[in-house]
Amino acid sequence: MVSAERPVLVFAHYFGGSARSWEPLLEALGGGEHVAPDLPGFGGSEPPADPTLDAYADHFAGLAGTRDWIAVGHSMGGKIALAAAARRPANLIGTILIASSPPTPEPIAEAERRASLECYGSRRFALQQFTKTAPRLSPALMNVCIEDQLHVARPAWRWWLEEGSRVDISTNTDRIDLPVLVISPDDDQVLGAVVATGIASALANATLRTVVDAGHFVTLEHPAALARLIEAYVADRTTVRA
Repeated sequence: MVSAERPVLVFAHYFGGSARSWEPLLEALGGGEHVAPDLPGFGGSEPPADPTLDAYADHFAGLAGTRDWIAVGHSMGGKIALAAAARRPANLIGTILIASSPPTPEPIAEAERRASLECYGSRRFALQQFTKTAPRLSPALMNVCIEDQLHVARPAWRWWLEEGSRVDISTNTDRIDLPVLVISPDDDQVLGAVVATGIASALANATLRTVVDAGHFVTLEHPAALARLIEAYVADRTTVRA
C-alpha cells in the first residue's frame, strides 16, 4: 500500500524523553504533517491508570486518526511502534525504527535495571547516565535530556523497567509485512548495532541503514542525516495525486 498523498508521521520518543527530543529532527524535516506528543507519563503528562505495552500501543495508534500514517519510534518508542504496527491498524503504511528497543526482551543488565529503579528522580544519576551514553550532546541538549528524565512519572518509569522492556512481542511482529526502515547509529552505547541487525533480520520487509559517528541519541546528534533517510523512505511511500 502506498499513500496517494504525503502521510502523517507519528513519533514515539525514547524512555525518559519527551516530545522535545524530536524538535531538532522536526526542524530538519521541514514540511509535512507530524504528530509528536509526550507519551503518557512522560514530559510531565499523566501516566495511564494501568500502564502496559498494549495501552501505549493503543494510544500511539490512535494519534493519526483516519489519515494515512507512518509510525516513527526511537528506543522505547520503537517497541511501542512495533507493538502498534503488529496490530496492522488501518491506514498505517510504514514504520521507521531509530536505535529501537527490540521486540524481544531488551538486554538490560539486572544491576543497571536495579540502579535505575532505585535512582528514580535523581539528577546526579541522570547526569551520569547521559555523560556515558550521550557524550556527543551539547551541554544545552544534555540538560534537556536530564530535565525530561526528571519529569517522568514514577508509574511510567517503573512500568518500562519492570515490565515493558521485558515483554516479548516477537510472535506478533511476525505479522508486520509493510516496509520497515531500521536506522542504527554506529556507536550506540545503549543497545548496539547487534540489536538493530537482529530487528531487521527478524522482520519480513526491513531495510537497515546506519548513521556514522552517532550514538543512541542520534535524533539529537545528527537530525539532518536522519531527516534525509526519513524523507527518502516517505517519498517511496507516497505518490502524487493527479
